[in-house]
Amino acid sequence: MKQTLMTLGGATALVVASALTPAQAETTSILKTTFEDLEGMEANIVRFDVDEDWVTERHIHPGHVFVYVTEGSIEIDVEGREARTVSAGEAFQEPPDRPMVARTLSSDGASFIVFQIGPEGEPLMVAQPE
Repeated sequence: MKQTLMTLGGATALVVASALTPAQAETTSILKTTFEDLEGMEANIVRFDVDEDWVTERHIHPGHVFVYVTEGSIEIDVEGREARTVSAGEAFQEPPDRPMVARTLSSDGASFIVFQIGPEGEPLMVAQPE
């Protein structure tokens, strides 16, 4: 597996931050890597530290997304599913290309780690206005 470390402020963090409401989230790109045996696919790991009033635009993820909440709680509202609350110590999976919105529920904000496997070179999040 070929690995490329990304630094804070890297391209991945900028793409992720563009689908968030301004000044409500800090993103840290932890790892971006391609796979020798999965041509055209890559994995991205990004940490989010969000304010108490953080909310995303309606968006999709081009790849499979796995999220682990480390602090606080967030609400995940994926189109076609019931909205759910995910709290520190819990994880969830989002299917690709399904419109969704996420928001903070805890008054102290929240932190979570996003792990996505998807097409190489695609952004982690793509805005999907109604």
